[in-house]
Amino acid sequence: MRLFVAVLLAAWLAGCAAPGQPPAQRADFAADGRLAIRGEIDGNKVSETANFRWKRSGERTEVELGSPLGETQARLTFDAGGAELIDSRGTVRQAGDADALLFDATGYAIPVTPLRWWLEGKPAPDAPLSDDATDAAGARRFAQAGWQVSLGAPSPLYPKLIQLKRDALDVRIAVTDWP
Repeated sequence: MRLFVAVLLAAWLAGCAAPGQPPAQRADFAADGRLAIRGEIDGNKVSETANFRWKRSGERTEVELGSPLGETQARLTFDAGGAELIDSRGTVRQAGDADALLFDATGYAIPVTPLRWWLEGKPAPDAPLSDDATDAAGARRFAQAGWQVSLGAPSPLYPKLIQLKRDALDVRIAVTDWP
């Protein structure tokens, strides 16, 4: 399940629109990449890497999590109506939202909802924001939902590198493709 936690933290990703199209006009988003999670969660050491595929169509999001060898480990789907998780053994779990489902499945409080926005290179619109700064290259740093978020400079429209820090946990997400 730790692999699943790591991939979900990475799963906030990029869009399927034509290059140069303003972000407000893109309804769909997709990204492939890798993530690494290091540190400690609830007193337990964590050191995981995973691949992910993130797809959002309108408000519906699907996150496929895989091993470094490409085997699917879990699939999470969620929208405003609820969330469903299917693991590699076929076990299905459901909850009212993705954050609650992940907590139920793993015992870890992972901010799946704001991750969606962070992968797309912006803060979540419904959560307070602090320490917001953008450098000359377009890289952005801010604090939100209890996390320190660093979004690498857009390439071309979305960040290729995202770093999340909270307490003793460090999550690095590298987007390799926006299919």
